[in-house]
Amino acid sequence: MAAMVVTGFTQTGRAQPGAQNSTVSFPQQLSLFVAGQVSEHAGVFTQFTYAAADAAIGIDNVDLRFAKHATVGDRDLLFGVTLNNNPTVQDVWNTAPAWSFPFMSSDVAPSPAASTLIDGGLGQQVAGLGAYSLYDGTLYTEVSAYKSAPQGASEPLGETATNTTSGVIPYWRVALQHAWPSTYGMIGTYGFSAHLYPNGVTGPTNAYTDLAVDAQLEHTAAVGTFIGRGVFIHESQTLSGFVAEDPPGSENLRGNLSTLRANLTFEPSMRYALTAGYFQNTGSSDAVLFAPAPVTGSRTGSPNSRGAIGEFAFNPWQNTRLGLQYVAYSLFNGSSNDYDAAGRKASDNNTLFLYMWLAF
Repeated sequence: MAAMVVTGFTQTGRAQPGAQNSTVSFPQQLSLFVAGQVSEHAGVFTQFTYAAADAAIGIDNVDLRFAKHATVGDRDLLFGVTLNNNPTVQDVWNTAPAWSFPFMSSDVAPSPAASTLIDGGLGQQVAGLGAYSLYDGTLYTEVSAYKSAPQGASEPLGETATNTTSGVIPYWRVALQHAWPSTYGMIGTYGFSAHLYPNGVTGPTNAYTDLAVDAQLEHTAAVGTFIGRGVFIHESQTLSGFVAEDPPGSENLRGNLSTLRANLTFEPSMRYALTAGYFQNTGSSDAVLFAPAPVTGSRTGSPNSRGAIGEFAFNPWQNTRLGLQYVAYSLFNGSSNDYDAAGRKASDNNTLFLYMWLAF
Protein backbone atom coordinates (compact mmCIF):
# COMPACT_ATOMS: atom_id res chain seq x y z
CA MET A 1 0.00 0.00 0.00
CA ALA A 2 1.22 3.49 -0.83
CA ALA A 3 0.02 7.03 -1.34
CA MET A 4 1.11 10.16 -3.14
CA VAL A 5 0.15 13.79 -2.89
CA VAL A 6 0.95 16.53 -5.41
CA THR A 7 0.58 20.22 -4.76
CA GLY A 8 1.36 22.84 -7.38
CA PHE A 9 1.61 26.50 -8.32
CA THR A 10 0.65 27.59 -11.87
CA GLN A 11 1.40 30.91 -13.58
CA THR A 12 0.46 31.47 -17.23
CA GLY A 13 1.74 34.16 -19.56
CA ARG A 14 -1.61 35.91 -19.33
CA ALA A 15 -4.58 35.27 -17.08
CA GLN A 16 -7.64 33.64 -18.59
CA PRO A 17 -10.57 36.08 -19.06
CA GLY A 18 -12.28 36.91 -15.78
CA ALA A 19 -9.99 34.59 -13.81
CA GLN A 20 -7.07 34.91 -11.44
CA ASN A 21 -3.58 34.02 -12.48
CA SER A 22 -1.08 32.47 -10.03
CA THR A 23 -3.16 29.43 -9.06
CA VAL A 24 -2.29 27.25 -6.08
CA SER A 25 -3.62 23.68 -6.06
CA PHE A 26 -3.48 22.03 -2.63
CA PRO A 27 -3.62 19.25 -3.35
CA GLN A 28 -3.75 19.01 -7.11
CA GLN A 29 -3.90 15.25 -6.80
CA LEU A 30 -4.03 12.72 -3.98
CA SER A 31 -3.76 9.02 -4.80
CA LEU A 32 -3.91 5.79 -2.86
CA PHE A 33 -2.33 2.62 -4.29
CA VAL A 34 -2.84 -1.05 -3.55
CA ALA A 35 -0.54 -3.31 -5.52
CA GLY A 36 1.27 -6.61 -5.32
CA GLN A 37 0.95 -10.34 -5.52
CA VAL A 38 -2.50 -11.85 -5.05
CA SER A 39 -1.58 -15.49 -5.67
CA GLU A 40 1.36 -17.43 -7.09
CA HIS A 41 0.78 -16.20 -10.65
CA ALA A 42 -1.59 -13.23 -10.18
CA GLY A 43 -1.00 -9.62 -9.20
CA VAL A 44 -2.81 -6.30 -9.12
CA PHE A 45 -2.11 -2.58 -9.46
CA THR A 46 -4.92 -0.28 -8.37
CA GLN A 47 -5.03 3.50 -7.97
CA PHE A 48 -7.73 5.64 -6.38
CA THR A 49 -7.40 9.38 -6.92
CA TYR A 50 -8.83 12.59 -5.51
CA ALA A 51 -8.54 15.32 -8.16
CA ALA A 52 -8.97 18.91 -7.05
CA ALA A 53 -10.55 19.90 -10.38
CA ASP A 54 -13.38 17.41 -9.80
CA ALA A 55 -13.45 17.60 -5.98
CA ALA A 56 -14.20 13.87 -6.05
CA ILE A 57 -12.55 10.51 -5.49
CA GLY A 58 -12.64 8.00 -8.32
CA ILE A 59 -11.05 4.83 -9.61
CA ASP A 60 -7.92 5.73 -11.52
CA ASN A 61 -5.61 3.27 -13.29
CA VAL A 62 -6.22 -0.43 -12.65
CA ASP A 63 -4.31 -3.42 -14.03
CA LEU A 64 -4.94 -7.02 -12.97
CA ARG A 65 -2.34 -9.55 -14.17
CA PHE A 66 -1.81 -13.26 -14.57
CA ALA A 67 1.74 -14.30 -15.54
CA LYS A 68 3.75 -17.50 -15.98
CA HIS A 69 7.07 -18.59 -17.42
CA ALA A 70 7.73 -21.35 -19.94
CA THR A 71 10.70 -22.51 -22.02
CA VAL A 72 10.44 -22.39 -25.82
CA GLY A 73 13.47 -23.42 -27.85
CA ASP A 74 15.73 -23.12 -24.79
CA ARG A 75 14.52 -19.50 -24.38
CA ASP A 76 12.40 -18.02 -21.64
CA LEU A 77 8.82 -17.08 -22.49
CA LEU A 78 6.92 -14.86 -20.08
CA PHE A 79 3.22 -14.88 -20.92
CA GLY A 80 -0.01 -13.85 -19.28
CA VAL A 81 -3.32 -12.04 -19.25
CA THR A 82 -4.09 -8.42 -18.39
CA LEU A 83 -7.40 -6.82 -17.39
CA ASN A 84 -7.19 -3.01 -17.27
CA ASN A 85 -9.16 0.21 -17.68
CA ASN A 86 -6.87 2.45 -19.74
CA PRO A 87 -5.27 1.46 -23.06
CA THR A 88 -1.44 1.63 -22.60
CA VAL A 89 -1.58 1.55 -18.77
CA GLN A 90 -0.31 -2.06 -19.02
CA ASP A 91 2.79 -0.81 -20.84
CA VAL A 92 6.22 -0.58 -19.17
CA TRP A 93 7.79 2.17 -21.32
CA ASN A 94 7.61 5.94 -20.82
CA THR A 95 6.61 6.51 -24.42
CA ALA A 96 3.11 5.09 -23.90
CA PRO A 97 0.46 7.78 -23.19
CA ALA A 98 -0.40 6.47 -19.71
CA TRP A 99 3.18 6.97 -18.48
CA SER A 100 4.70 9.56 -20.82
CA PHE A 101 6.62 12.75 -20.00
CA PRO A 102 5.72 15.15 -18.49
CA PHE A 103 4.99 12.82 -15.60
CA MET A 104 3.30 15.70 -13.77
CA SER A 105 1.69 18.80 -15.29
CA SER A 106 -0.66 21.60 -14.30
CA ASP A 107 -4.36 20.80 -14.22
CA VAL A 108 -5.42 24.45 -14.58
CA ALA A 109 -3.31 25.68 -17.51
CA PRO A 110 -4.94 25.84 -20.98
CA SER A 111 -4.10 22.90 -23.24
CA PRO A 112 -4.54 22.42 -27.01
CA ALA A 113 -8.03 21.53 -28.20
CA ALA A 114 -7.09 18.36 -30.08
CA SER A 115 -5.47 15.09 -29.09
CA THR A 116 -5.60 11.59 -30.51
CA LEU A 117 -8.07 9.22 -28.89
CA ILE A 118 -5.41 6.77 -27.73
CA ASP A 119 -3.61 9.60 -25.96
CA GLY A 120 -5.70 9.22 -22.79
CA GLY A 121 -9.12 9.73 -24.39
CA LEU A 122 -10.51 6.43 -23.11
CA GLY A 123 -8.80 6.30 -19.73
CA GLN A 124 -11.15 4.95 -17.02
CA GLN A 125 -13.95 4.79 -19.60
CA VAL A 126 -13.33 1.25 -20.85
CA ALA A 127 -12.35 -2.21 -19.66
CA GLY A 128 -10.03 -4.42 -21.67
CA LEU A 129 -8.92 -8.03 -21.56
CA GLY A 130 -5.79 -9.11 -23.37
CA ALA A 131 -2.96 -11.61 -23.68
CA TYR A 132 0.71 -10.68 -23.75
CA SER A 133 4.12 -12.34 -24.01
CA LEU A 134 7.82 -11.49 -23.70
CA TYR A 135 10.10 -13.89 -25.56
CA ASP A 136 13.74 -14.17 -24.52
CA GLY A 137 13.52 -10.77 -22.83
CA THR A 138 13.51 -9.24 -26.31
CA LEU A 139 10.19 -9.42 -28.18
CA TYR A 140 7.06 -8.14 -26.47
CA THR A 141 3.64 -8.69 -28.06
CA GLU A 142 0.10 -8.01 -26.86
CA VAL A 143 -3.42 -8.15 -28.23
CA SER A 144 -6.35 -6.81 -26.18
CA ALA A 145 -10.01 -5.95 -26.68
CA TYR A 146 -11.81 -3.05 -24.95
CA LYS A 147 -15.46 -2.37 -24.22
CA SER A 148 -17.15 0.67 -22.66
CA ALA A 149 -17.15 0.72 -18.84
CA PRO A 150 -17.58 4.41 -17.89
CA GLN A 151 -17.65 5.58 -14.29
CA GLY A 152 -20.65 7.48 -12.99
CA ALA A 153 -22.93 6.43 -15.87
CA SER A 154 -26.30 4.74 -15.60
CA GLU A 155 -26.13 1.09 -16.68
CA PRO A 156 -26.99 -0.59 -18.89
CA LEU A 157 -25.74 2.13 -21.21
CA GLY A 158 -28.57 3.78 -23.14
CA GLU A 159 -29.67 6.98 -24.83
CA THR A 160 -27.91 9.24 -22.29
CA ALA A 161 -24.52 7.56 -22.80
CA THR A 162 -21.72 9.28 -24.73
CA ASN A 163 -18.77 7.85 -26.65
CA THR A 164 -19.96 4.28 -26.17
CA THR A 165 -18.10 1.55 -28.03
CA SER A 166 -19.78 -0.25 -30.92
CA GLY A 167 -18.51 -3.80 -30.60
CA VAL A 168 -15.01 -4.03 -29.15
CA ILE A 169 -11.87 -1.96 -29.66
CA PRO A 170 -8.92 -4.14 -30.73
CA TYR A 171 -5.57 -2.93 -29.31
CA TRP A 172 -2.12 -4.17 -30.28
CA ARG A 173 1.42 -3.68 -29.03
CA VAL A 174 4.74 -4.95 -30.43
CA ALA A 175 8.16 -3.92 -29.12
CA LEU A 176 11.78 -5.03 -29.47
CA GLN A 177 14.21 -4.31 -26.67
CA HIS A 178 17.87 -5.02 -25.97
CA ALA A 179 20.30 -4.19 -23.19
CA TRP A 180 24.02 -3.65 -23.79
CA PRO A 181 26.54 -3.11 -20.96
CA SER A 182 25.86 0.63 -20.69
CA THR A 183 22.93 1.18 -23.08
CA TYR A 184 19.32 0.04 -23.32
CA GLY A 185 17.12 0.47 -26.37
CA MET A 186 13.51 -0.17 -27.39
CA ILE A 187 11.61 0.39 -30.62
CA GLY A 188 7.97 -0.50 -31.04
CA THR A 189 4.49 0.20 -32.28
CA TYR A 190 1.00 0.23 -30.76
CA GLY A 191 -2.48 1.27 -31.73
CA PHE A 192 -6.19 0.52 -31.84
CA SER A 193 -9.28 0.81 -34.00
CA ALA A 194 -12.36 2.24 -32.29
CA HIS A 195 -15.97 2.81 -33.35
CA LEU A 196 -17.85 5.05 -30.92
CA TYR A 197 -21.44 6.26 -30.74
CA PRO A 198 -21.13 10.00 -29.97
CA ASN A 199 -24.53 9.91 -28.20
CA GLY A 200 -26.69 6.95 -27.23
CA VAL A 201 -26.05 3.39 -28.38
CA THR A 202 -27.59 3.36 -31.88
CA GLY A 203 -27.05 5.10 -35.19
CA PRO A 204 -23.91 6.15 -37.06
CA THR A 205 -20.57 5.91 -35.27
CA ASN A 206 -17.30 7.81 -35.32
CA ALA A 207 -14.34 5.64 -36.36
CA TYR A 208 -10.81 6.27 -35.11
CA THR A 209 -7.75 4.27 -36.17
CA ASP A 210 -4.65 5.20 -34.18
CA LEU A 211 -1.19 3.93 -35.05
CA ALA A 212 1.92 4.84 -33.08
CA VAL A 213 5.65 4.31 -33.50
CA ASP A 214 7.81 4.82 -30.41
CA ALA A 215 11.37 4.42 -29.17
CA GLN A 216 13.26 4.76 -25.89
CA LEU A 217 17.03 4.87 -25.38
CA GLU A 218 18.95 4.96 -22.08
CA HIS A 219 22.70 5.39 -21.84
CA THR A 220 24.87 5.52 -18.74
CA ALA A 221 28.09 7.53 -19.04
CA ALA A 222 30.67 8.79 -16.57
CA VAL A 223 28.80 12.08 -16.11
CA GLY A 224 25.38 10.48 -15.57
CA THR A 225 22.47 8.85 -17.39
CA PHE A 226 20.82 10.07 -20.59
CA ILE A 227 17.25 8.98 -21.44
CA GLY A 228 15.69 9.73 -24.81
CA ARG A 229 12.03 9.11 -25.59
CA GLY A 230 10.05 9.68 -28.77
CA VAL A 231 6.61 8.81 -30.14
CA PHE A 232 4.62 9.62 -33.26
CA ILE A 233 0.87 8.89 -33.30
CA HIS A 234 -1.28 9.16 -36.42
CA GLU A 235 -5.06 9.01 -36.22
CA SER A 236 -7.42 8.53 -39.17
CA GLN A 237 -11.00 9.65 -38.51
CA THR A 238 -14.36 8.94 -40.15
CA LEU A 239 -16.87 11.07 -38.25
CA SER A 240 -20.21 9.68 -39.49
CA GLY A 241 -21.77 10.10 -36.05
CA PHE A 242 -20.90 13.79 -35.81
CA VAL A 243 -21.96 14.57 -39.40
CA ALA A 244 -25.38 12.93 -38.84
CA GLU A 245 -26.17 15.11 -35.80
CA ASP A 246 -28.56 18.06 -36.07
CA PRO A 247 -26.80 20.44 -36.15
CA PRO A 248 -23.70 18.56 -37.37
CA GLY A 249 -20.94 18.12 -34.83
CA SER A 250 -18.30 18.15 -37.54
CA GLU A 251 -17.83 19.99 -40.81
CA ASN A 252 -15.95 17.12 -42.47
CA LEU A 253 -16.71 13.42 -42.72
CA ARG A 254 -13.06 12.43 -42.80
CA GLY A 255 -10.07 13.88 -41.04
CA ASN A 256 -6.76 13.09 -39.47
CA LEU A 257 -4.68 14.09 -36.48
CA SER A 258 -1.03 13.46 -35.63
CA THR A 259 0.96 13.90 -32.43
CA LEU A 260 4.74 14.05 -32.11
CA ARG A 261 6.57 14.08 -28.78
CA ALA A 262 10.33 13.85 -28.19
CA ASN A 263 12.33 14.56 -25.05
CA LEU A 264 15.76 14.02 -23.54
CA THR A 265 16.51 13.65 -19.84
CA PHE A 266 19.92 14.03 -18.22
CA GLU A 267 20.34 12.61 -14.72
CA PRO A 268 23.77 13.38 -13.24
CA SER A 269 22.60 11.46 -10.17
CA MET A 270 19.42 10.06 -8.65
CA ARG A 271 18.88 13.46 -7.01
CA TYR A 272 18.66 15.62 -10.11
CA ALA A 273 17.05 15.43 -13.54
CA LEU A 274 16.95 17.96 -16.35
CA THR A 275 14.55 17.33 -19.26
CA ALA A 276 13.96 19.22 -22.50
CA GLY A 277 11.27 18.26 -24.99
CA TYR A 278 9.33 19.21 -28.11
CA PHE A 279 5.69 18.49 -28.96
CA GLN A 280 3.29 19.20 -31.79
CA ASN A 281 -0.23 18.35 -32.96
CA THR A 282 -1.15 18.63 -36.64
CA GLY A 283 -4.36 17.69 -38.38
CA SER A 284 -7.31 18.50 -40.60
CA SER A 285 -9.04 21.84 -40.14
CA ASP A 286 -12.69 21.73 -39.11
CA ALA A 287 -14.59 24.92 -38.34
CA VAL A 288 -17.22 23.03 -36.30
CA LEU A 289 -14.99 20.73 -34.24
CA PHE A 290 -12.55 23.57 -33.57
CA ALA A 291 -14.83 26.59 -33.48
CA PRO A 292 -13.81 30.04 -32.17
CA ALA A 293 -14.17 30.40 -28.39
CA PRO A 294 -12.21 32.34 -25.75
CA VAL A 295 -9.05 30.47 -24.65
CA THR A 296 -10.13 26.98 -25.82
CA GLY A 297 -11.28 27.68 -29.40
CA SER A 298 -9.68 28.19 -32.80
CA ARG A 299 -10.18 31.19 -35.06
CA THR A 300 -8.94 29.23 -38.08
CA GLY A 301 -10.61 25.89 -37.31
CA SER A 302 -7.18 24.29 -37.13
CA PRO A 303 -6.03 21.90 -34.38
CA ASN A 304 -2.33 22.59 -35.02
CA SER A 305 -0.27 23.35 -31.92
CA ARG A 306 3.42 23.12 -31.10
CA GLY A 307 5.81 24.06 -28.37
CA ALA A 308 8.69 23.13 -26.09
CA ILE A 309 8.88 21.99 -22.49
CA GLY A 310 11.69 22.12 -19.97
CA GLU A 311 11.79 20.72 -16.45
CA PHE A 312 14.26 20.61 -13.58
CA ALA A 313 13.52 18.01 -10.90
CA PHE A 314 15.25 17.71 -7.54
CA ASN A 315 14.79 14.73 -5.22
CA PRO A 316 15.99 15.82 -1.76
CA TRP A 317 14.78 12.50 -0.34
CA GLN A 318 13.84 9.19 -1.88
CA ASN A 319 10.10 9.88 -1.61
CA THR A 320 10.07 13.63 -2.41
CA ARG A 321 10.37 15.47 -5.71
CA LEU A 322 10.44 19.22 -6.28
CA GLY A 323 9.88 20.21 -9.89
CA LEU A 324 10.11 23.43 -11.88
CA GLN A 325 8.52 23.14 -15.31
CA TYR A 326 8.00 25.61 -18.14
CA VAL A 327 5.87 25.06 -21.26
CA ALA A 328 6.26 27.52 -24.15
CA TYR A 329 3.88 27.56 -27.14
CA SER A 330 4.83 28.90 -30.56
CA LEU A 331 1.47 27.80 -32.05
CA PHE A 332 -1.83 27.13 -30.28
CA ASN A 333 -5.04 25.88 -31.92
CA GLY A 334 -3.93 26.96 -35.37
CA SER A 335 -2.29 30.34 -34.87
CA SER A 336 0.30 32.33 -32.95
CA ASN A 337 -1.75 35.53 -32.63
CA ASP A 338 -5.46 35.91 -31.92
CA TYR A 339 -5.81 32.13 -32.17
CA ASP A 340 -9.23 32.07 -30.44
CA ALA A 341 -10.79 35.10 -32.21
CA ALA A 342 -10.83 36.82 -28.81
CA GLY A 343 -7.37 38.36 -28.97
CA ARG A 344 -5.38 35.69 -27.12
CA LYS A 345 -1.89 34.77 -28.28
CA ALA A 346 -0.26 31.34 -28.15
CA SER A 347 2.40 32.71 -25.79
CA ASP A 348 -0.34 33.82 -23.38
CA ASN A 349 -0.68 30.12 -22.52
CA ASN A 350 3.00 29.68 -21.68
CA THR A 351 2.96 27.96 -18.30
CA LEU A 352 5.26 28.04 -15.30
CA PHE A 353 4.47 25.09 -13.03
CA LEU A 354 6.15 24.53 -9.67
CA TYR A 355 5.19 21.34 -7.88
CA MET A 356 5.99 19.15 -4.91
CA TRP A 357 5.40 15.41 -5.21
CA LEU A 358 5.42 13.27 -2.08
CA ALA A 359 5.12 9.48 -2.06
CA PHE A 360 4.89 7.35 1.06
